[in-house]
Amino acid sequence: MNFEVLNIRKIDSSTGNFKLNEDYILSYDHFDGWSERLLSLGIYIDIIFECKVRLHFRDKNMEKFEKQFECEIPAEIKSIILEIQKIDNFALKHYYADIFLEDQANQDYVINHLGKSHNIRIGNLLKKPKSENSSEKSFFVLIDLFTKWREDIYQECFQSL
Repeated sequence: MNFEVLNIRKIDSSTGNFKLNEDYILSYDHFDGWSERLLSLGIYIDIIFECKVRLHFRDKNMEKFEKQFECEIPAEIKSIILEIQKIDNFALKHYYADIFLEDQANQDYVINHLGKSHNIRIGNLLKKPKSENSSEKSFFVLIDLFTKWREDIYQECFQSL
């Protein structure tokens, strides 16, 4: 399977933010930062909950591993996405981080909600953020679920080498 991320998500020249294709409800991109594995992972979920994954990392010998595939979305992630889609007053900050360090891990989410693409970046969090509204409460659960899912995907691919 080969797909182009540019067909899923593009930069909107008027805002500088990502605009998610209307056929998608969520994109998630993770980069480890400067680490041994140099993991870069993208997960793209469309409106009928089909999921595409793009994965790049290096093994212990610094050999590059790249893969694109489709997979099932864990039920708890699908459930929280549906919960987020039902929120009327969707309100998230553009950036969540406690400190900024260059070349450190970051996560980028783009969520289509009521025809608008919401861009959210997660930087370095020293402690779990406290939710200020129902959008953040659901979104912080989503962050935890994606973190676990990301590691499960990586471990499965790494073990298959």
